[in-house]
Amino acid sequence: MENLEDIVLDDNEEALAPAVVIATVALLAVFVVGVLVSLVGLVA
Repeated sequence: MENLEDIVLDDNEEALAPAVVIATVALLAVFVVGVLVSLVGLVA
């Protein structure tokens, strides 16, 4: 059972890496869009 758990953990780590990157990029994108909207709102 330990081997199966280790394999599952390894698969999860490999699957989480891209997910974390996507989540980080998404958060940065939302933040940037929010800042742009705020700047446009101030200018307008």
